[in-house]
Amino acid sequence: MGSNDVIAISGIAVTFVVSVANLIYSLRSNRRTIFVNTVTTSRLKWIDSLRDKVSEFIAVTARLSGGANHSGNAEDLLLQRDTLLHQITLHLNPSDAEDQNIKLIAIRACELSDQVATSEELDTVLIELRDATGKYLKKEWTRVKAESKGQ
Repeated sequence: MGSNDVIAISGIAVTFVVSVANLIYSLRSNRRTIFVNTVTTSRLKWIDSLRDKVSEFIAVTARLSGGANHSGNAEDLLLQRDTLLHQITLHLNPSDAEDQNIKLIAIRACELSDQVATSEELDTVLIELRDATGKYLKKEWTRVKAESKGQ
């Protein structure tokens, strides 16, 4: 075997090792990218869903306190409000204080609308719910952006 043959075999072996290393790196990188994309997409859907539920809850609760409870569809609105309250509760983490604060504000809004509280009191609680949810969603959005960058 000549020196040219040794060089050729060495070149083939090095190329093979580099190719296998590149394949392994690509598979790992692709698997991580797919995982991050899946989690990010799911979180974005969750954020949109929570935003929709809270905004609809606020609208229905405000409508109930604004005289709609004298109309024929008060029971439908109460059912819708209570359903939204439970959906919001299920969207939130039961062991996180910030999540539970949002839940408690929503429950307080239900209680105030049921007690025929002053419109001013209820409006204040609904604004508090909107603002608390906005801060929470901003924090989650920042977390999603960081995760999508691999941080």
